[in-house]
Amino acid sequence: MSTPEELARLVAIHLRDLQESEPNWTVAHSDVAGRGVFATRDIAAGELLFRECPLVVGPTARKGSILNTCVCCHKLLAVKDFLCKHKCTLPVCDACADSALHREECALFQRWQPVELSKLAEMCTDKSAGPPLVNPYSLRILTAVRVFFLNPEQRALVDAMQANADRGYRQEIIKAAQSFRKFPTTDKSFMDNLFRIVGVLNTNAFEAPCRIGEHETLVRGLFPLTAIMNHECTPNASHYFDNGQLAVVRAARHIPKGAEITTTYTKILWSNPTRGIFLKMTKHFVCECTRCNDNTENGTYLSALFCREQGCKGIVIPEHTKTLQPDWRCVTCDTVAPHAKMSRYQDFALNTINNRINTSTVHDLITFINDMCPRFCPPSNYVLVEAKLNVIWRMQRFKGDFTEEEVRHRDRYREEILEILEKLGAGDCTLKKLITNEIP
Repeated sequence: MSTPEELARLVAIHLRDLQESEPNWTVAHSDVAGRGVFATRDIAAGELLFRECPLVVGPTARKGSILNTCVCCHKLLAVKDFLCKHKCTLPVCDACADSALHREECALFQRWQPVELSKLAEMCTDKSAGPPLVNPYSLRILTAVRVFFLNPEQRALVDAMQANADRGYRQEIIKAAQSFRKFPTTDKSFMDNLFRIVGVLNTNAFEAPCRIGEHETLVRGLFPLTAIMNHECTPNASHYFDNGQLAVVRAARHIPKGAEITTTYTKILWSNPTRGIFLKMTKHFVCECTRCNDNTENGTYLSALFCREQGCKGIVIPEHTKTLQPDWRCVTCDTVAPHAKMSRYQDFALNTINNRINTSTVHDLITFINDMCPRFCPPSNYVLVEAKLNVIWRMQRFKGDFTEEEVRHRDRYREEILEILEKLGAGDCTLKKLITNEIP
């Protein structure tokens, strides 16, 4: 792993004109993960910390994404005959097909000789769907391939970043290799580099929305400085992405000189157990922040479920332990319930509410939240809070003819979520700005 000093030098080269002459941050040693970002002076809430362009960007190719999107300019392509005219089998518009951005990757994919799309049907999970219109495995690997075309300083910055080793990453590469007749699987140096690059991307890359005209897609970008910031469940910095091309990072609350500047690797409204499992499974660490050590989460009770003891109308929350599977204790009757039992109740609430989110209109979802959810889920539970947030998103994004009653419910949900963020000490976080329309 590179020293913080070397990493700081590479980051400065990467930022170029976007770096202030006297930045209010620096890259230095961190007890959390070896290196991190620290305040060089007192920083006020809302103050800009830095802006950053992606070092490399590409398609997410996640399930359900619109694959007929140009991998270079991200505009929506025709519903058929949208693959590159040079036969690399990537979705590319005619203008980008001859661009410098696409030229090298196009030639490389041609040398690897993509297999026919008809043969990819055998690799797909859904055998009845027929051959795909585009190769999702080559799309997924494209961002990693683009790293090979970076200049030496950019490559050094990628090499300096942390890469978690995960068996699943090898499966990603195997699927990509099977998509070509001449993928260089026997080139050990290339394969070792590719595996580490895939690890870097899966550990550090962000998915950011990008809108071209009326078409919106998610792109996968590596923003190194943003990724270097270490995790805190209620961080002191917040970030958002400007059309997938720029990360904007601001102080969410006052940051004193010398303090570490933190971000969050999870959703800020997730409960303690949900965040803990996610961080352990995907980031390979157990968080020890103040919020994780408070089973009430600053009195928000985001984990809360109903007590199942007969005659009790209280709520149960996880006991404060160092395990990811703690027992739960009722705050009213003091009854202790095993984790396995409460986990089943939480899964029931999660599945029930998510199914309604995915299938209901805004009107029906509001009715479900107000009339049905109180029967099986406390109003503070994070899954129900996420459902309320979904109503806000949909009513903000789709400017329909909503009734006055629906607008009142939306405004009430917003106030409830803002109150939770206030209790958490989230400050001027991105979520607060989004639901109050401070970020377009």
